[in-house]
Amino acid sequence: MYSANGQLLLNKGSVLNDSDAKQKLLEMGHKQVVGGGSVSPAAAPPQAVQLREPVFALVQHAAVTLNAMMGDLLAGQHRQQFITRIASLATRLQAACQKDPEAAIAAIHLYHEGEYAIRHHLSVGIVSALLAEADGRLDKAQQHTLICAALTHDIGILGLANHEGELSAEKRKQINQHPLTTCTLLRELGVDDQLWLEAVLQHHERLDGTGYPLCLSGSAIGVPGRLLAVADVYCAMTRPRPYRPKAYFSMAAMRDLYVEQGKQLDSSLIQILIKSLGLIPPGTIVKLKNGEIAVVKKRSTKNTPQVYCLYNRQGMPMASPDMRNTALPDYAIQGRVDYEDCRNVEAAMRRIWA
Repeated sequence: MYSANGQLLLNKGSVLNDSDAKQKLLEMGHKQVVGGGSVSPAAAPPQAVQLREPVFALVQHAAVTLNAMMGDLLAGQHRQQFITRIASLATRLQAACQKDPEAAIAAIHLYHEGEYAIRHHLSVGIVSALLAEADGRLDKAQQHTLICAALTHDIGILGLANHEGELSAEKRKQINQHPLTTCTLLRELGVDDQLWLEAVLQHHERLDGTGYPLCLSGSAIGVPGRLLAVADVYCAMTRPRPYRPKAYFSMAAMRDLYVEQGKQLDSSLIQILIKSLGLIPPGTIVKLKNGEIAVVKKRSTKNTPQVYCLYNRQGMPMASPDMRNTALPDYAIQGRVDYEDCRNVEAAMRRIWA
């Protein structure tokens, strides 16, 4: 039995005799019974869920839950429940993206806590959900499975995700084989859903045959693998890494994806990604022409998203963020500002999506 945020409440075989304890557990929300069968939980269509907190907070809290799951996996704990917990988390993220996609996008761009591997898996989960929904070739149940794949696509190399400096030949070999390693681990954990496994196996394949581990090309790469590949590359480019402290500005990442990797990744999906996230996605911190610093709240397919001012032109934090129309010359976006330079207005930013 699990709580709404995926935390284990009771192990299989536990007995509840106290009626007050039973009622308390029921009031805590979502519960899941873990059976002994081998059928993947993601094979069944996800049930509709009622979200009990703002989407921005839900997505950022999901990072804490995912961190606990990955920690359990590395420690060899609760392995029988791992896939069910991932499926439950994917259900909530899918519902969050349906309810308020802009808050979900902002949440992943503004979450900078913990290890890169956890933040990356969560970001790829959100972007995959939005991309698959906009693409439309996968039905809701298949989209849910793709989110599960996104949340687990690199679990075979969790220990290498935060590496610094040059990789040894052995570690490079492990990275090149990690789609296979991850699929093997997922099967051991009980995954038998072919869409899930295919997406994970193919997320580093490239249309021109330069990818790995199987060097597939063209039509040999399925829709799930193409979707996950685009989401994975975008999220990797727009996040600081241990060996690359500065992330790409989202608009620059979109441009490079389309121009430089259009032959390797599905260019039609890159165009859908741009429309889904906006050229400057929600959660991006920007500098305006008049010297103010603001955060993007609403998407735009042009360079004119809705923003809220965080610092005035003198560099002082705003007591209450004010909306700015970036289509006006004085409020035109001039460039990107690093999140680390705006830590003292975190609370104000969160209130924008509360």
